[in-house]
Amino acid sequence: MPMNQNENERRRRVEGEHPAVRPQNARHVPSTPRAQGQPEEHLAGNPSRRAKRKKPRKKYRVARALLITAVLVGLCCFLAYFGLQSVSDLLGLNLEVIGIEQEDREVKVDIPEGSSTREIANILKKAGVVDTPLTFQLYSKFKDADGKYQFGEYIFNCNMAYDEIIIALKSGNERQDVVRISFPEGLTLWEIGQKLEDADVCSAEAFVKELQTGTFDYEFMKSIPADNPLRFYKYEGYVFPNTYDFFVGEKPSSVVKKFFDSFNANITGEMYDRMEEMGMTLDETITLASIIQKEASYPEDMYAVSGVFHNRFENAEVYPQMQSDVTIFYVEKSIKPHIDTKNQEMYDAYNTYKCEGLPVGPICNPGIDAIKAALYPDQNDYYYFLTDQNGDFYYAATMQEHEQNIRTADGVAGGIATD
Repeated sequence: MPMNQNENERRRRVEGEHPAVRPQNARHVPSTPRAQGQPEEHLAGNPSRRAKRKKPRKKYRVARALLITAVLVGLCCFLAYFGLQSVSDLLGLNLEVIGIEQEDREVKVDIPEGSSTREIANILKKAGVVDTPLTFQLYSKFKDADGKYQFGEYIFNCNMAYDEIIIALKSGNERQDVVRISFPEGLTLWEIGQKLEDADVCSAEAFVKELQTGTFDYEFMKSIPADNPLRFYKYEGYVFPNTYDFFVGEKPSSVVKKFFDSFNANITGEMYDRMEEMGMTLDETITLASIIQKEASYPEDMYAVSGVFHNRFENAEVYPQMQSDVTIFYVEKSIKPHIDTKNQEMYDAYNTYKCEGLPVGPICNPGIDAIKAALYPDQNDYYYFLTDQNGDFYYAATMQEHEQNIRTADGVAGGIATD
């Protein structure tokens, strides 16, 4: 046997007696032939699948980055707004463009004895004098004002700057007298202004000027005809009669808002519904109520008088004019003394002997009873009424009856004309 053949035979016998030992951690991977056209990436555990498993992690990182960005942007916006609000509050500035407005309103604030700066800041916040108590505390510390504030009662305006507030609190000289004034129904603007002037709240002229030139934002004002050249006072009729507390030397704008707030609170949704049912606007209702207010002093008479006027409105072809004496009184006593140039067209627009239907505007500021009477008139057949010197009322359905009432009455003080 050839040498190399014997050697090969010997090796085969040795390998059969001692088979090759596989390493303990070795893993058998069968060799699978790659199919025709199969990509290489299919081998070695399929890397493409591992890539697909990584995509959710990538999306998570993107979402987290977007969330963090959104939070940072939101925080920056908040800090920017807080900063602007603090500056506006500190300096008493109006930044209406970005929705930050300092209200022009005076309030009474009581600072208890021993109050800390933090407690004072919270009191001022509750009263509407400051918007950011933390900023006030920091500014107070910066101004070295802590511990120097005087306790007591103060009058602050909501648009005051921090420096003004701090000076007032340190000096303790902001206390002002408060006066309470009751305004009866039926007063005109000038009569109301005179009562304010007599109580040292503000001058009558300043009060009326504020009503004529001030800027107000109340929903009810949309019913008032805008820029009517024949209307003497735009807001005559809307200065609601009530009892109010004012500060001596109070700003006219603050005074006017108290009246308008009261009017707004007293005209209810039920009243607006009734106006719509009656086919009347708010301004027509207040105008009629002002005439009723001047013609009658007691609610029971107001409803009857309202019935007379409504009867005339419904029969306008026969009774085109209200013919109420009190409208002439308004022209003579309230318009002519306060107008620079004679304006006959305006006089006639208020004079219900000249104009048809309602006058161009209210002739006084009516109370709630007169307003309700305008909306809920008595159902009667009268077209005439008059009052005598004692305040007694006489009603008539015809001119003949009315003329008889004139002869019967102890002098005629007011009512419907006889011509």
